[in-house]
Amino acid sequence: MTLQFPIFPRGYFLPSPAKQFLSLKNSPGILNPTYIDQIFQELKPIKPDNLMGEWDGFILSTGHPFESELEELNWFGNTFDSKDDVAPLMVAKNGVRVRFEDWGGASLCEMKYQGIVSAALIYDERPMMVYYRAVRSNMVAGIMDSKKFGQAGKVYFYLTK
Repeated sequence: MTLQFPIFPRGYFLPSPAKQFLSLKNSPGILNPTYIDQIFQELKPIKPDNLMGEWDGFILSTGHPFESELEELNWFGNTFDSKDDVAPLMVAKNGVRVRFEDWGGASLCEMKYQGIVSAALIYDERPMMVYYRAVRSNMVAGIMDSKKFGQAGKVYFYLTK
């Protein structure tokens, strides 16, 4: 008698994309942007309506120069009051969460990115876009992209409620 074992497809035993993303936030040091991109591509889309409210923001460090600018601004997260009223940069001033007015506002829409339609943020006054994907009900992954970043690539982060 011979035993037959099932053949599992490649990646069958890998953790879910959400679990892979969660492991990134606990990784010490500089992260590989290509690896983050691969995980981001596998995350589920999110509707703009699911982003409403206040979210705390955290950078996934890849060594991108814009990361230090966000830290200097004391970036605290994002606030989505409606699709047409988004505070893309909330900062902490004297321990209080406030809008960073110098960067203006933003709007939310659905946009195709990496072949998937999901929520995206469009800055009113800056040549930047942010693309979102769902990680958990209280966590989203974000990629900020801009022509101004040039060879530096994209900025990776996540938001929690």
